[in-house]
Amino acid sequence: MTREFFELLDLWRRQALLAGGFAALAPSAGFVMATRLTDMATTAARPTPDSLREAHRMVSEKLSAAAEGGVAASRALTALAGAAGPVAAAHVMIDAGEAALKPAARALRANERRFSRR
Repeated sequence: MTREFFELLDLWRRQALLAGGFAALAPSAGFVMATRLTDMATTAARPTPDSLREAHRMVSEKLSAAAEGGVAASRALTALAGAAGPVAAAHVMIDAGEAALKPAARALRANERRFSRR
């Protein structure tokens, strides 16, 4: 078997891991969204200082994770210029996807831990 064949197999493996990692976040995302929506619905008529703080935190976390993920993906994508071929370019794109997902996944897991302690 050729080296290119094994590189292609590795690429498929990495794609599956990235997709699986993304899918594995779904239950945590559902829990965090349900918790936040419940909190917002119960305090919508009379916001408390805690609920306002949580709303601010929710927005700032998302902006921070998106910015951090965007920068990390951009850094990873700079390697595209030196990619030796399509398989190498695809590996770079997977690197970018992993880098982009990492900050959001970290914030999501932190929120899940924090909300589950309530």
